Amino acid sequence: MFEQNGTTEAQNGEVVISDTTPECVRAMLEFFYTGMVSDELMKTHVENIFAIAYKYQVEMLQHLCERFMYSNITNKKSFLKSKEWEEIKSNYDKLAFRFSDHIIKELNKSR
Repeated sequence: MFEQNGTTEAQNGEVVISDTTPECVRAMLEFFYTGMVSDELMKTHVENIFAIAYKYQVEMLQHLCERFMYSNITNKKSFLKSKEWEEIKSNYDKLAFRFSDHIIKELNKSR
């Protein structure tokens, strides 16, 4: 996304990110340089880190956030009835599909 030559950002060499927190920008930069995000940032900001990764099409960071969020859902069945699940389905269809797929596989294993 940032490499497109015709964009203002590419011409100026500057990207203005105003709709998130400094912690989320820090997490994205940390990911760009190391391929990881600290557990501390993930624990406190994972939803917003996912949102910025989604907005700026940083797919590997999206996947990292998805795995972190999924691994921290303690009760998968009740999660599917939650407000958060409804928001995910409405706003992030790929994430909803992957969560559904993981949950179905997990439920099939427990049979």
